[in-house]
Amino acid sequence: MEKIEGAKLIGKTWHYNKRVPKRLVNAYGLPEFKRGTMGTKDPDKAKQLARAMLAELDELAARLDSVSARAKIFGDLTTKEQQKLESDMALSVSELPLDQRQIIKKAGGVWEAGAAMREHETRAAFQKAGLGADYALKDDMGEEYDHDERELEEVQDTARISLHEKKGKAFRDALTAAKVIEPTADAVAGLRGLLDKFCEAKGYVHTSKVKNKTRGQYEYAVRRFIEYHGDVPLSDLTRKHLSDFGAEFLKLPVSSRKDIRPLAFRDAVKAAEREGLPRASARTRDQNLTLLKSLMAYAVGEGYREHPDPWTGYTPTALKQKVSVSRQTRRHVFSPAEVKRIVARASEDKDPSTIDYWAPLFGAFHGLRMEEVAQLQVSDLTADEGLLCVSVTDEGDLQKVKNLNTFRTIPVHLGLIKRGFGEFVERRRQAGGNMLFMQSERWGGELSEIAHDRQGRFGTFYGSRFKRLLNGLNIEGHKVGYHSFRHAWTDLARNSGIGPEIRRALAGRDSDSDDYKIDRTEDAYGHGFSIAVLADSLNKLKPLD
Repeated sequence: MEKIEGAKLIGKTWHYNKRVPKRLVNAYGLPEFKRGTMGTKDPDKAKQLARAMLAELDELAARLDSVSARAKIFGDLTTKEQQKLESDMALSVSELPLDQRQIIKKAGGVWEAGAAMREHETRAAFQKAGLGADYALKDDMGEEYDHDERELEEVQDTARISLHEKKGKAFRDALTAAKVIEPTADAVAGLRGLLDKFCEAKGYVHTSKVKNKTRGQYEYAVRRFIEYHGDVPLSDLTRKHLSDFGAEFLKLPVSSRKDIRPLAFRDAVKAAEREGLPRASARTRDQNLTLLKSLMAYAVGEGYREHPDPWTGYTPTALKQKVSVSRQTRRHVFSPAEVKRIVARASEDKDPSTIDYWAPLFGAFHGLRMEEVAQLQVSDLTADEGLLCVSVTDEGDLQKVKNLNTFRTIPVHLGLIKRGFGEFVERRRQAGGNMLFMQSERWGGELSEIAHDRQGRFGTFYGSRFKRLLNGLNIEGHKVGYHSFRHAWTDLARNSGIGPEIRRALAGRDSDSDDYKIDRTEDAYGHGFSIAVLADSLNKLKPLD
């Protein structure tokens, strides 16, 4: 008869037979041995019951090893165990969203935050219990008093209670997220808890190497909303919560300063007012509101909140501006002369194996987005209908596309072929390269394959170098950058007589003209042009002539 861990055959019946670890006995008051009949003669059933019993003990041990469990018995731990706990808590806090990290840091640390949490919760409970008690006693005794004064005092007392409850909840949520305390049984999920479920469902996941950009955008919107309103339960959120937040969002500063970016909502607004910093645009506000509305729609759709969705259809009131103002805020479009200067400088100064050499050419001849160029892999260059073609896809590791229209395979412009692009691709193939383009260390140095940033984007580092190139050429303008190539290419393609459908196919757009009606059926099945037709149209463009 085979042995079963945690079980023993006595006669013909199986019995539990497991010594319980002493630490579990002391912590949970369990008996020293787990014994008793399993009520079965079947060895397979006995295995199943034994595995369940062992799994339960493992779960109890894991709970005992958790940060929250060890924090409860901190005074009973050895010095080494206390140091390990402090280290584990510091790590948990460092992984919190910025606003929750700030709450704990401002309190002075985890232990101080716990004390502040208990103080606020105790005050809220004490004051709530005594709310109106003095006047209720006067009513019972028949004493006269000023009813306006009573109303004012009760409003003030209610506000103080609400403030203590809000602060206590903020501390509790932060400490719970850091796993320092266990979540309460009656905890109500707000936007932060919903965000985790939403991102998990959508696949917006951070890894140790790459921070998911989309998740980061949602995290920022939720962070700012909670800083302004608190983590309001989903069931209590109203349209006014969203509209108030949208109105105040425009007061936030736009700054990359390290001392400004971490500030909480109201502190950031105060800093902006004090220092006269530029404020968030209506476009940025609307992008964040769209993210929040998506979360609420998910909450309603998945049953985390009852119908109807209070945020659906909400659009903030837009400030009416003169047409001349909107024209001033349009992105700078490279002039033909600027395109020639940029390409000439890059071709003269940059190594012909690097993205710094080829990206301006792709911008001028193709109007590709910077990330579309930067993320190209050697395998994305293929021969189709006898022509060298480039594929814009998200099939490779960390590759991304903007939308369905972005997927495309297009011929390489003859202007790049004449400059040796085909030979460059062949050299990269023979070298066994993965990424198509190389990069070098600043001020020169050895070449290496282009690298991605913490958000998995390959164009970030080149984008910074491209801005320095523009500065060196004294090319300035509103939001001037690599994307200015794309607008210049569109103007060139339109002026060269290339029809809107082919422009869309080459650029990977829904439309490049407001008066162009999009055929959604065509979008679903591809643009429908042969490589030869695209090449004939593309090669009409002479951006450097």
